[in-house]
Amino acid sequence: MFVNWDEVQRALSPIKDYEDLSRRLQISFAYPFVRETFNFSIAALVEYTRLSVGGDPRGRYNDYAERLIGILSELQQAKVSDLLELVSRTQTREQLKGFAEKNRIYAHDIVGVLKYLIYWFIPGEKYLSGLIRPDPALSAAIKALGGMGIRTNLDLLQQGLTPERRQALAQASEVSQPIVDELVNRADLSRMPWASKATISNIIGAGYGSLAQLANADPEQLYADFFAYGASIGKNLKLGNEIENSYRIARIVPALVKVV
Repeated sequence: MFVNWDEVQRALSPIKDYEDLSRRLQISFAYPFVRETFNFSIAALVEYTRLSVGGDPRGRYNDYAERLIGILSELQQAKVSDLLELVSRTQTREQLKGFAEKNRIYAHDIVGVLKYLIYWFIPGEKYLSGLIRPDPALSAAIKALGGMGIRTNLDLLQQGLTPERRQALAQASEVSQPIVDELVNRADLSRMPWASKATISNIIGAGYGSLAQLANADPEQLYADFFAYGASIGKNLKLGNEIENSYRIARIVPALVKVV
C-alpha cells in the first residue's frame, strides 16, 4: 500500500493538513518571480539539496539529505521533470493518491519532499509586519504599502526586484526610497530558512543590509560584526549558530533582488 493517511499526516507535521501544504505551494507559485526562479528541475534540486541540507558543516542533516535525495531519484524515475510538474500532479489528496500508486512511491515520502520545499527552498508568504521589530517609520511604510495591496514579502518582492521598480514603488507609495529598499531587502532575507524577524534585524543591525551583502561577506569579519552588534544590544549572539547558517544559505539561494 503506497498511501497511508496516518503516515502522511505524521510527515506533514507541523503543517495542519495536506490541503494547507498544497495551499502554501499554490500561493507561492502564483507569483511570476517564483515560477521563473524556483521551478528547478528535479536533477537541479538534488544538487541544491546536497549544498543546503547536506552542506551543514556539523553534519546534522546528513541523513535527512540522503533521504530526500533518494526520494527525488524516485521522482526522476517517475518522469517528473520539474517542481511545477510535481506540484501540479499532487495538488489534491486524490491526485497524490493516484500519483503515488501509479509510480509506486510512498505518499508520505512525496509529502516529505513537498514539505522540504516549503521550509527550505520555495519562498513562503509572510506578512511584512512580521519582518520588523517595532519601528514607527517602518510600520508607517508597511501601512502605506498595504494600502496599495502590498502586504506580504512575496507581494513586495514581485514589485521591487529591480532598482527601477523600487523607485517607482517609492514614488507611488510616498515612502522614502531608503525605507522601500530596506523592506525589500528584509523580504529577500526572509527567504532563508530560520529567518525570523529577530535574525533579519540582527543581520541588518550588524551592517549587512541585503542578502547579497551577506553572501559576499568575509566570514571572519561577518562573525565579528554580528557578535559585536549582539553585545551592543545586550545579547550574546554567539549562542547557537544563527549567523553561520544564514551566511551559508545566503551563498547558495537563488539571487533575486537586483542592485545598481
